[in-house]
Amino acid sequence: MRLAAFTLAALIAAGPVLAAPPQVRQVKGVAGDGTRYYEDSIVIDAPAHGLWTAFTDTGAYRKWATPVAAVDFRIGGVIEASYDPKGHLGDPQNIKNAFVAYIPDRLLVFRNVQAPDGLPGRNAYPKTIKTLEFEALGPTQTRVTVSGVGFGAGDDFDQLYAFFSRGDAGMLATLKAVMETPPK
Repeated sequence: MRLAAFTLAALIAAGPVLAAPPQVRQVKGVAGDGTRYYEDSIVIDAPAHGLWTAFTDTGAYRKWATPVAAVDFRIGGVIEASYDPKGHLGDPQNIKNAFVAYIPDRLLVFRNVQAPDGLPGRNAYPKTIKTLEFEALGPTQTRVTVSGVGFGAGDDFDQLYAFFSRGDAGMLATLKAVMETPPK
């Protein structure tokens, strides 16, 4: 269940990332304001509420993403996580994403407020927005879509766009694998 932590650590360390897993649908484009966006989606055999909880509850987030994490779910609250298994909450190298908006069981909107030094394009990250959409396709199946918007021009934005437009597909594949694996 700690696969996502190691996946992100590997993504940061490895530099360029391979193509998205085949079950992830990817769209990339340019918005009307000239900024780039990406959208990755996957269908997961799990109810929308369970997937929503995977991002809004500390215990649920730790089960699939990383063991060092805290979720303060409210507008202005943050998800703080360390992808270093020896990390601790409050470390300046943790990643923190603040909740900007939400619609229960359907939408989460984040803005980065702290990123680790090793993140490609780190300085541009707070200028972007990330969304997670949960579309119930039935009582036990959900399409999860993660989108990144606001990627402007320049080297920092280029690096960040390359990193997340590939890395978020891996995050979705990890979420699917964990949520579809029966508990032991």
